[in-house]
Amino acid sequence: MIAIQGQLSIFDLLNHQPPTIIMSMPDAGTFTHPGDLQAMYERREAHYRDHHVMKGNWRPYRGWETRSASGKGSEHVAEGFSANLRCNYHSDIECYCVGTYVYRVYCHGCQTWTGIYGKENEAWEAHLDACWPGWRELPVLESKTSGYSYKYNYPENYPEKFKTPGAPIRDCRGNTKYGTRHVPGTEPFGGVKVGIIRDCKHHNPKGEK
Repeated sequence: MIAIQGQLSIFDLLNHQPPTIIMSMPDAGTFTHPGDLQAMYERREAHYRDHHVMKGNWRPYRGWETRSASGKGSEHVAEGFSANLRCNYHSDIECYCVGTYVYRVYCHGCQTWTGIYGKENEAWEAHLDACWPGWRELPVLESKTSGYSYKYNYPENYPEKFKTPGAPIRDCRGNTKYGTRHVPGTEPFGGVKVGIIRDCKHHNPKGEK
């Protein structure tokens, strides 16, 4: 067998023992049912006071942290939260732990949480399904830049209840592989700007991918 420089032997891989890593995981009960928001915020602040890089005992916080907000001026003011479940091991040796970010949304008006999702977009869509029913049937809008903002033309049949503070819109992003994130708390109404990926003449006039 001809060995290639830098190639790893299968036996080396099988015999390689990754370092022992102790991960601090959140309490399942408070993680799935955080309870009082103020108490949740205080737990986070207490964690960063007790575990600080200057103390030499830093470790990541495994609870929920505020990531974004949406719905200002409506009955469904909401906050998006994320939690970091990734391993905090730092080395030139590849980490073998399973971990990721997870997301959920809390509606202050309804005082309810969405489920826990592996993608931020899915968490916001679950919130919209619960608090803004009918959003999936909204016409897709195409924006035009106007200085540092955007302008939208609304079709005549656009629902009036979705032209109110905090309402979401469905925003055409063309057929790009990028720019797919739903953007909460943004113009024109301060709600979620849901990214819709599709072919359109405005974004892809020459069929660019």
